[in-house]
Amino acid sequence: MTPYHRLVRDSPDFAHWRLPVAALLGAVAYAFLALGIVLVAMVVLAIAGNDPEAWLDAMSDEVPLDDPGELAFQLGVIAAMLPCVLVPVAVVWRRHVGFLHSVAGHLRWGWLGRCAVLAFVVVGVSLGLAVVVAAIGGDESVRFDSLDGRAVASLLVVLLLVPFQAAAEEYVFRGGLLQLIGSWTRWAAVPVLATSVLFAAGHLYDFWGLVSVFAFGVIAAVMTIRTGGLEAAIGLHVANNVVLMVLDLVGLVDSSGEGAGLLDEVVPSTLMCLVYWALVEWFARRGGLQRRRAPLPPLPTPAPAYRVVPPPPYVPPGEMPPVVAPPAPPAAPVAAPRPEVPSNAPFYPGDPGVWGR
Repeated sequence: MTPYHRLVRDSPDFAHWRLPVAALLGAVAYAFLALGIVLVAMVVLAIAGNDPEAWLDAMSDEVPLDDPGELAFQLGVIAAMLPCVLVPVAVVWRRHVGFLHSVAGHLRWGWLGRCAVLAFVVVGVSLGLAVVVAAIGGDESVRFDSLDGRAVASLLVVLLLVPFQAAAEEYVFRGGLLQLIGSWTRWAAVPVLATSVLFAAGHLYDFWGLVSVFAFGVIAAVMTIRTGGLEAAIGLHVANNVVLMVLDLVGLVDSSGEGAGLLDEVVPSTLMCLVYWALVEWFARRGGLQRRRAPLPPLPTPAPAYRVVPPPPYVPPGEMPPVVAPPAPPAAPVAAPRPEVPSNAPFYPGDPGVWGR
């Protein structure tokens, strides 16, 4: 039985070049796709009478919750990574693309739904308690802002695009990269730590914010291996981003990660992820979730395109090989002659009658 991070190596048609080539194709495709999104956004801004160059200069690294247009742009650019992972693998290795989702060869939608519900409950309770504790402690940054038109538009953008943005990051880091690095080493800790470092490097936070993201990546990668698929990690990622952004829109938390510390960011976030992981383990055991893949059947051996016929034996010039007569076929058995029976003779046992004549 093969765990998730070793699915590539233990496939009958494994080849070292497949996923690296797919990763290279995906990177090139994403560069062109992101450039296309930028050009479309600039055209839309120019048609609307805005200055595209000023928009690019004002582009910030933070998630702009107060600007629904820029928010949709940033989330959409990240979500564009999703097809750039699946399509190249489908082109290079069509037989394996289903195993990026899970060891079952497809996305387990029922399990994904249960994980998403569980994640929203855990994240909602955890962040809600953090807001209550901060309010009781007299934190002046905790306030409740009413939603105006722009905030409602940003809320709709969050609900529509964050699931794709979070899923795209999971398919990149806990999917393709985890299996790619896992095909090079037998130790699961190597792909888990390597992908978590790359995941944290993709976020522009301060030190403790990056530590929190790294811990999130480690737990998500371990959950992916333990559950045999991306569903649990996707559920946690979607719930974490949606709840954080919604609470930020109403002024209760700051989702930018600025000013985060060890005790007020890393420890609560890591404990929240650990609680979710423990509940996922319990539900997976109770539901009998498939965690590993059974050995795949070997590839069928193709039939030879032609049959090799050996040449006739060599005969020296001037010599004729002896003529060997083919064996005579066996003689057909001769039926014993049937005694003649007069036409007026009565029927008796052994006479074939009229049907035998």
